[in-house]
Amino acid sequence: PETELVQNSSRRLRNRIISAPRNSPPSSRSFDNWNLIFVAAFLLSISLDGSFFYILYIDDYRKCLVLAKDLTFTLVVLRTVLDSFQIAYLYLRVHTHVPVPDFVNGRGFHASKWTFAKNFLCLINGIVSVLPLPQAVIYLVVPKMRGHKFLSAMSLLKFVLVAQFLPRFVRMYQLFTKAASSSGAVHGLASGIFHFLVYLLVSHSFGALWYFLAIVRVSVCWRQACLHAGCSSHDSFYCDDDKFRDRRSLNAFCPAKLRDPTSFDFGMFYDALQSGIVEVTNFLQKFLYCFQWGIRSLSFAQNFQTSTDAWENIFSSAMTITGAVFIPFHLWNVMKFLQHINGNSERKIRKSSQMQEVEMWRLFHVLSDNLKQKIRKYCQSVFQGTEGFNLHQFFNDLPPELSFAMKHELCLPVLKEVPMLQRMDEQRMNAILYHFNLVPYTQGMFLVQEGNPVNKLQLIVVGGDTLSWSSTSVFTPRKDGEFCGEELVSWAVDQQSDSSTVFPRSTRTVEAVTQVDAFSIEAGDLKEFVNQCRQPDGQLPKCFRYGSEKWRNWAAVIIQQAWCRQRKKKFQTSLLAVTPSRFAVSSLRPIRPEAT
Repeated sequence: PETELVQNSSRRLRNRIISAPRNSPPSSRSFDNWNLIFVAAFLLSISLDGSFFYILYIDDYRKCLVLAKDLTFTLVVLRTVLDSFQIAYLYLRVHTHVPVPDFVNGRGFHASKWTFAKNFLCLINGIVSVLPLPQAVIYLVVPKMRGHKFLSAMSLLKFVLVAQFLPRFVRMYQLFTKAASSSGAVHGLASGIFHFLVYLLVSHSFGALWYFLAIVRVSVCWRQACLHAGCSSHDSFYCDDDKFRDRRSLNAFCPAKLRDPTSFDFGMFYDALQSGIVEVTNFLQKFLYCFQWGIRSLSFAQNFQTSTDAWENIFSSAMTITGAVFIPFHLWNVMKFLQHINGNSERKIRKSSQMQEVEMWRLFHVLSDNLKQKIRKYCQSVFQGTEGFNLHQFFNDLPPELSFAMKHELCLPVLKEVPMLQRMDEQRMNAILYHFNLVPYTQGMFLVQEGNPVNKLQLIVVGGDTLSWSSTSVFTPRKDGEFCGEELVSWAVDQQSDSSTVFPRSTRTVEAVTQVDAFSIEAGDLKEFVNQCRQPDGQLPKCFRYGSEKWRNWAAVIIQQAWCRQRKKKFQTSLLAVTPSRFAVSSLRPIRPEAT
């Protein structure tokens, strides 16, 4: 039982660590919207790490180190509060993931092994990044490290901050990538701002570390001068230490204000000592001075004049390498950011011009106000300001609801004028509207030409004038609300074979005099619609028979045959009535008296 309990606990932990987005419940996905808040909190928390280096300053009069207790307490509280956001984030991410069935059953271990390892490492990195190590060193280690061990405690704080900076930075970048990808802003404004803030953060961190190392370098000088003066190696340089003694005599051995490599070489930290920034108690003043030094040094990678100290040269090399790698990367991100800004402005201009093009379209003006408002809202949601905008293609690609509403308002009145479609009911009228598409015609283009095959029925609803003529008629100007290609309706009704491609010939020519926007239906779509309207016995509805030329011919033949039968019958009836009367006349003729 104990073994099963351990295995079940381990399985539950693994199930919470390994989780694919598709297996996450909606409640866990909602936390992605808070990722940017967590990134901002974590960015502030990392910026506080560099501020811990400012808790020390030099009392130049007494030649000792002072710990700024108020600043220390403030930084510890802020760091704890901001890290609590990350602790809450880790808790929510772990406890909102659901188990992966294949992994639980052991069938998909090899497929999920990399995912498990990656998520497990991310979890470990998240835990390490929120460990309160600086707080522990300040309140647990420093109070116990008195005398000469005080500098060792501060060196431990330095190593803790530097060692924890890398996992915390990686964690921050992971959070930003997840937040930006979920909001679709990886290459947008958020990315440019984030990388610029990272650049400022790195500059602040190097400037703060430079400040702290300058104080450490001064303490090394004091230690060497004290040893030369015969002091004990256990003497303290902490001002609040009980064993501290006045060290004003060290001015001759450690001339901080005068560059003298023969006495002691402060190297790249000489500027910090000469400016007196290491003696300033005001946090804002120290922060701004060291921050500008970090930006200037990281940006221009100036030629540092270092001493022979190993840690100083390591710091100088690390800063030079970081600047050489980070600055081109930062410039690349700045260029992307500027391109994004320019692209946004261009897209806004194109989007505005596209909206104006829609508003100025002649067909748009005749739509109802309600439909206009719906189309405007749709344009606001779909217009991205991309190039290659086609107005007519846009209206052809409208959602079915908007497309049908527009065709119903524009095409239905004209469609009811087509002879063979006049008697269709409302349901069939609405059904055929779905097959119409918007087709533009520029000036001089022919909608149909006399003698050419007609392959589409076209409705000229609004926006353009045309001329119509044939070999037997003169020019006839045509306005809005006309149609052409009506021969195709008769063809679709009379054709028995669906595969027939012999289209009817146009009896006239229609030319566009101005820009014409016509709605057209292809021959195949019209044929398919007519076939769908057929009754179960294959007969066409009466609305089509009424206008069909074939049915008209049949009706004419039937009427003629009926008339002929009726005439013959009437003639025969009249013959039957005439024959007896003639017989009677002929029979009575001999009986008449002869005239005298």
